[in-house]
Amino acid sequence: MASFVDLIRGLVDDGEELNAAARFRLGKLIAKGGMGVVYEAEQIGAYGFSKKVALKLIEPSTAGQAEVVKAFIGEARLVARLVHPNIAQVYNLGRTSNHIFIVMEYVHSLNCQKLLARLAGQGARLPRDFAVYIVHRVLRGLAYAHGLRGDDGKPLGIVHRDAHLRNILVSFQGDVKLTDFGIARARGFLPKDSPDVIVGRPDFMSPEQITGQPLDLRSDVFTAGVVLATLLLNQNPFAGENLDDTRRRITTAPLPNFAALDSRIDPELQDILQRALEREPAQRYASAEAMMNDVERYLFINRVGPNTESLRRFMQDFQGPVNDDTRILSRAALDIPPLDETEHMVLPATNSLPLVGG
Repeated sequence: MASFVDLIRGLVDDGEELNAAARFRLGKLIAKGGMGVVYEAEQIGAYGFSKKVALKLIEPSTAGQAEVVKAFIGEARLVARLVHPNIAQVYNLGRTSNHIFIVMEYVHSLNCQKLLARLAGQGARLPRDFAVYIVHRVLRGLAYAHGLRGDDGKPLGIVHRDAHLRNILVSFQGDVKLTDFGIARARGFLPKDSPDVIVGRPDFMSPEQITGQPLDLRSDVFTAGVVLATLLLNQNPFAGENLDDTRRRITTAPLPNFAALDSRIDPELQDILQRALEREPAQRYASAEAMMNDVERYLFINRVGPNTESLRRFMQDFQGPVNDDTRILSRAALDIPPLDETEHMVLPATNSLPLVGG
């Protein structure tokens, strides 16, 4: 009698596919960006199996643009390779007759922008060490992504380019996850930008990014420095009144004296900020790992710094009903065509989507 392994091997050798039916019941909208919309969803399998996931669909107004579709598929294929505790995971890429969707890890969380807003609403600020710890975890994820190599052993050259507050999730279990690689650069995965277009959120861009110059992983280091400054100060010191003012602040205006703006910033932390935010990439930290090492020494040498458990306890105060527009927008308001006639949209899984790119 053939063993189970032999039976499976026979199926594979014969070129047959193992088809596992999967359906997704969509719930609340949790995020909306320039290229995609993300819903809470329940993946439903056989024998009563269910799992909460996040489902990302192409934003309806851009769904017919070929470059957007290529970038969306490229993001899924790229992030599927990024298996790291500080990067939100991608599980699958599927399609229906009308939609392409990415099945992602659901992270019960607040993004950092919402976290700061919640604190400000309470007249509070993010504790200094938690701000530094969150950036430490982001740097861990970036260092991993920057170092990833392709099947040919050559670096993929990943640069996130958009690691701002909304793309950093702090879970109610104390985990920190970097998400949304939708405009990342990586060899062979994502279409090249038009030379006339600068993508990303301007007030978190590096000088080279906001001026349309060639960039590398050190651009993400600058962005991490902006994130750290923003989490500490509860405001972004580079955000200007308009794009020109923001560009000036990032490229030519003197850096603020962070210690004068926040007495919690001691000389060691001031040095970390200054080095991360050097205008010239050659003067900046050479890598996310190098900055991470300095942040780690700051947090943990000669003292007990924060950890996942202490951050979890801190985040428990923010758990509860969420009163923000991203959770109450209707599908009609987003002009998303219905996927079926039921109250919940249901997407059948498929593995037939052709691959795009190298």
